[in-house]
Order: sequence, then C-alpha cells, then structure tokens
Amino acid sequence: MKKRMIFVSLFIICIAILILYYSTYIQINAEEKECEVYKIGVLTVTDERLVKVEGMYEGLKQYGFSEDNVDIIIKNASGDVEILDELAQEIMDIGVDAIVTTGTSETAAAKKATMNKEINKEIPVAFIGVGCTVELGFVEGNISTACNITGVDSHYVQLSGKRLEFLKRLVPDTEEVLVLYNPETTPFGPSSEFLYDAAEKLSIQLDIVPVTSQKEVVEVLNEKSDYVDGVMLMCSLLFESMIDSIVEITLENQVPVMGITDRQVEKGILAFYGSTSQNEGIQAARIVANMLKGQDPRIIPIESPEKLELYINVDTARQLGVDIETTKMPFVDHFVHNSER
Repeated sequence: MKKRMIFVSLFIICIAILILYYSTYIQINAEEKECEVYKIGVLTVTDERLVKVEGMYEGLKQYGFSEDNVDIIIKNASGDVEILDELAQEIMDIGVDAIVTTGTSETAAAKKATMNKEINKEIPVAFIGVGCTVELGFVEGNISTACNITGVDSHYVQLSGKRLEFLKRLVPDTEEVLVLYNPETTPFGPSSEFLYDAAEKLSIQLDIVPVTSQKEVVEVLNEKSDYVDGVMLMCSLLFESMIDSIVEITLENQVPVMGITDRQVEKGILAFYGSTSQNEGIQAARIVANMLKGQDPRIIPIESPEKLELYINVDTARQLGVDIETTKMPFVDHFVHNSER
C-alpha cells in the first residue's frame, strides 16, 4: 500500500512537471510570436500611388497587424521608372517577408527581382490595382501556380465599356470620343472588345490614339479637342504624371474627360468609375496578411475589385456646362469639388 502511494505521488509530480514545462513553452512561444516583426517592402513609382499603401495598412489592422509587428519599408522612384529595378533589388537585399507593388512598372520590377534563380527564398509579391496582368505576362491566370505573384486586379480592361457608358450618360450629346493610351505600358488590345462593343450600342465613334510622351499628349489634345465630344484616358503613369495639364487643356477646350482615379476627379477631371486606390489597398491587405502568415501565393487567387464607385466633379461639370442634379442622379456615389492645385 505504501509503495502504491509513493508511485501515485511520483506520477502526480511528473504530470505537474510536464504541465509546467508545456505551459512555460507555450507562453514563451506565444511571446516570441507576439514579438515577431514582419517586414513588407513596398515598391512605388510615384507619391500619388501611396494612398494604396495607406489603405493596405488600414486593412492589415483588421487582421491583427499593427506598427508593433509590421515594418513597412517604402522604396519610391519619385516618377523615375528607370530606377525601379534598382529599388526592387534594394528591397530584396533588406530581406522582407513580402513585397507590395502599386502599379504595372513596379510589378514588372518586383517580378524580375524575385524570380532570380540565385535567391534561396522566393519572396511573395502582392500587387494593388494592376490591370492586364495576364496580357502583360505577370501571371498565367486567376490562380498562377507557376509564379509568386497575386493581388487585386483593377479590372480596368473589363470596365472600359462601362466607363464609356457613364460618360455618355453624363453628357448625352456625346458622339465622338478620343481614347488615349500608352502602348509602352498598357496594351489597348485587351480593352478594345469592351470599348467597341459599348461604342456600338451607344452610337459613339471612337478615335483611338497611342501616345508615349507628355508632348504627344498635349499635341493630340490641342489638335482633336475641336471636334471630339469627350476624352477617355486609359491606365498609364504618363497621364497620372501630367493630370494638371490635361485638366487645363480640356477645360479650356470645353471637353469632358473620363479619368482613371478618384484623385484625378479631385484635381479637375469630370468623372471616374472603378475601384478607388484606397479601397484597393484595403482589399489587398487580406492577401498580404495571408502571405505573412505563410500562405503560398500560388494558391491565392487574384481578386476582382469588391467596390466600384462613380465620382463626379461638380465644379468641372459647371465649367463644362454639364447638367448635374445631385438629387436626380442616384447612380453617382460621390459628388466632389476641385482640390487645391
């Protein structure tokens, strides 16, 4: 009986030691995880696109990330596309857990840097608001098992026809629209089917013009503003970088413009339809959070915009003589005014 009591006592002591050990291990492990800091390298070509990063950071908070456990390292080319490869390599040298890109050129540079076969660890890349991702060769499809890139697609191609439709709806007399695109960054082909289909239904004649420099943009706008009824800008850093000049020329010539970002509407463009940069960033946070938690980007589907909105600049509409009655336009999500320029 006495031996049995000793055995039971020793057994209880062993169990207690094991419980103490594992509880201590779990606590230490939890503390280590709490102290772990994830590094996110952000590659952007201009300040204008940093609003996407702000949205992403806001979204990451919903998934338990904060300034205490996330270090966001931003490399900004400040408009110089030529140095993006160098900045992408700098991000790689730092050693980050994920790379976030804010546009087409940035994604191209990040892909080039991360697909280097000499790198032992392949860094996942999440793009925010990039269109034509398949056509540009970034991915093979909605789920791309062959590469480390995924993200939120702007659906800019698919929305081309809808943007033309809204331009016609705002300016009913529209019969001919000048479409400007930069072939060096974004091919027109993917959007053509959507645009031509919408143009036919709306009885609109399209004047498609490729431009590759600010000088060409100015020349084309001055030349064609006399006979076109509207302008559509396709997605390009070129137009982002000279939006003030585009606003000035088109207002002078009384030509309404369908822009490519909500920020451009604030600067004087008549309208924008699509997903805002802020919303794209917030949505991309889910993808980035999954990457930081170890999910393979190859199995993370490319996402479509969750929220599409129509922005109208009231001040510009008045200058153009466009009739804007807010109470009779429930399809408009935001009526805005010019920001200080």
